Amino acid sequence: MIRKIESSLPTFKTLTFHEGLNILVSDTHPDSSDKKTRNSAGKTSFVEIVHFILGANCPPGSIFRQSEIVDHTFRASLLIASEEFVVERSGGNPSRIFILEGVHSGTIKTKQDKSGRHFLPTDTWKEFLGARMFGLPADPSITDFDEPYSPSFRSMISYFARRESSKGYIDEQRQAEKQQRWDCQVNLSYLFALDWRIARDFQKIRLREGRLSELKGVVKEGDFGQMFGTVAELRPLLTVAEHKTLKLRKALDGFEVLESYKDLTSRAARARTELQAVGRERISLHETLNHLSAALDSEVPANQEDLEKMYAEAGVQLPEVALRRFDEVQAFHQSVINNRRIHLQNEITDAAAKLAATERRMTALSNERRAILASLEGKGALEDFLTMQRELAEAEAQAAILREKFAAAEILEGESTQLIEDRAALRRRLQLDHQERKAAIDRAIVSVSEVINELYDDRSGRFVVDATNNGPEFDISIAGDRGGGISKMEIFCFDIVLLGLVSARLGGPGFLIHDSHLFDGVDERQIATALSIGAREAKSSGCQYIVTMNSDVLTSLPLAEPELCEAAILPTRLSDTDDTGGLFGFRFD
Repeated sequence: MIRKIESSLPTFKTLTFHEGLNILVSDTHPDSSDKKTRNSAGKTSFVEIVHFILGANCPPGSIFRQSEIVDHTFRASLLIASEEFVVERSGGNPSRIFILEGVHSGTIKTKQDKSGRHFLPTDTWKEFLGARMFGLPADPSITDFDEPYSPSFRSMISYFARRESSKGYIDEQRQAEKQQRWDCQVNLSYLFALDWRIARDFQKIRLREGRLSELKGVVKEGDFGQMFGTVAELRPLLTVAEHKTLKLRKALDGFEVLESYKDLTSRAARARTELQAVGRERISLHETLNHLSAALDSEVPANQEDLEKMYAEAGVQLPEVALRRFDEVQAFHQSVINNRRIHLQNEITDAAAKLAATERRMTALSNERRAILASLEGKGALEDFLTMQRELAEAEAQAAILREKFAAAEILEGESTQLIEDRAALRRRLQLDHQERKAAIDRAIVSVSEVINELYDDRSGRFVVDATNNGPEFDISIAGDRGGGISKMEIFCFDIVLLGLVSARLGGPGFLIHDSHLFDGVDERQIATALSIGAREAKSSGCQYIVTMNSDVLTSLPLAEPELCEAAILPTRLSDTDDTGGLFGFRFD
């Protein structure tokens, strides 16, 4: 139950609520139009604040990230499972819910920031609310609820405070336009006391079907795409291909080449190997010869002037050492150079001789191999052998492709058959579950029927809980025009019955909020009746039915108990007359 909502924004209009029917009125200026901004009065923003306090995501585009309010906090006084809590959250620090009161109750373990304030991470806050309002495990990590596609607090609470921004007033089963089928089925099964795990298993089957569909798409592309068919179609193709492969392999194993041909093929192979080795040696000899030639060219006598200068300097640097005569030094140096050149010349001659021998050997090997190949080609034995090898390789490749196609087809057909069987078995489980929980379903059916009969005395309606081949379906239908007014009242019936059932069984959130958008296009008589029904159901359940409504709509209603609505109107009224009349006290886009 919501006691109060306030903000650190100085211009924010504090809202105080009570048990039973609560009507947040927006006084509409006669010149008002639908073109005013969403915050012209703030009725829809009030619902957004409730979700913000209850742990909704706060993405960059959220109104709570707007520069005008991002640094301000929003505070709510809440009655949660008979305990009072005061909590606070801001767009500037959305990952933390600060617990201002209720922290010492012993039912909630908080953390503390550097200033000593108690807070909960947003995910922990949602787990706490899920446990207190809907009986979810306080620690889901050790239960089935920790698995994907399980009931969640945020999905369930959204049925009790539908948001126009999420297109929550389109369909009774969905609290948001983009809510996925599994999310509806799992969470509504849980709220209506059915086995939600069956709904989760239907989602797992849908995932398997999706993967199977992807596999079918893959096998029809590329190599798999050619000749892809059923197991029955592929089996004869594969059998024939494997038989052909076996015949070719046996023929090759039994293929005999005359001894002379065997000898020739061996000699051709040896010649080729030796030819490659000699070629590598030839390259090495070329490199050696180039190196020796370069070294020989660099061996020249020293310049006469340089040698005389060096000798003179030696006399200065070594005055006490007896030096040989200059002509003796010069003769010695010339002899060293002559010896070096002779040695290099000998090396060059030797390398050139080896290179010439290598060239002759390569020529001989090449001629020998060419002659052998010509002989073999003329006789035809090798050609036949190579042709058979080529045919075998092609046959084996074809058989391998068919084998892969056949295996894929077996998997696809087997999985398709298994999925049909699993879906049928799961539907049977769902039918049995509905039989076993007949009492819970009957209560919902009767409750919806009574509300419909109270809203319409000239129309019939029904609530169907169906065990379909695609999971549980929850559908309310009221006879007559499927236009906006009747479809909106179907949502009202669904929500008001859900409030009563969940409050009695699980405790629930203690409130049901309907934005004025729910009543768009609804006849005034049905709106008046809906307010009476909501007030009665809220009182009998000890809850709140909170409605936002424009003053011109409210004053036009043919109320059977005008005093009931008068007492329900909140003291704080909103207005779209000017920028200060809205919930935030100023207008922003």
